[in-house]
Amino acid sequence: MKLVRFAAADYSNSAPLVACLSQVDPNVEVFHGVPSMHLEELLSGRIDCALIPVAHAIQHPELTILDRVGVAADGAVRSVLLKCHKPVDQIITVARDAASGTSNVLAELVLEHHFGISVEMVDYSDGADAEVVIGDRALLSEPAKAGDIDLAAAWKTLTNLPFVFALWVVRPDFDEVDRIDSLTQCATEMGVKCIPALAAGYAEKFGKTASFWQEYLEKTIHFQLTDADRKAMGQFKTMVAVHQLLAAQIED
Repeated sequence: MKLVRFAAADYSNSAPLVACLSQVDPNVEVFHGVPSMHLEELLSGRIDCALIPVAHAIQHPELTILDRVGVAADGAVRSVLLKCHKPVDQIITVARDAASGTSNVLAELVLEHHFGISVEMVDYSDGADAEVVIGDRALLSEPAKAGDIDLAAAWKTLTNLPFVFALWVVRPDFDEVDRIDSLTQCATEMGVKCIPALAAGYAEKFGKTASFWQEYLEKTIHFQLTDADRKAMGQFKTMVAVHQLLAAQIED
């Protein structure tokens, strides 16, 4: 059986998906990196399967999406935030988080459709009116001067749907998709059972209590994707497509 190369970010919210991969199948190698960079690795064939932002997955039909497990939240997620340095109605520029394409797009959609404002997305944080912050850095951060917007909570209010942030995607022409699909589902089932141990490790590494991390991983995030999650991905894909079309018309 050939070696399968996985890539995933080293975030707490992806740990239950990743931690037990090699226990399920010893012919697995896992690389840790930044979510937004894994797309290039998939397309180049350096990686066989990666946990990537859903915004990247839906825009590349040549990739095979595995839609049974992923990183999702039904309401407030606490780790994907728009940190506001000015009141929302005064926000003009928003700094992207380089680690995630999905959260940047989600911020733009939420501001436009939920708050009724169009913003300029920028690649610098100094001087920006707000910034997208994700992952453990967001989870452990203090609120911004003008407050934080939880982007999953805002999406829930806007659509009455959960939100899927990341999921496993297989590179083009990989011939053992069923093997990876089964592997990722089994690893997630095992990983969810390991959440208390994972939480204890994060408490030791980052601070906070083990119960803080366990509550986050067991109650805030969910990993088994539902029909509602898949519907939400379709809704997000539609809204992104419409948003991109309008942006292109404005530029023309």
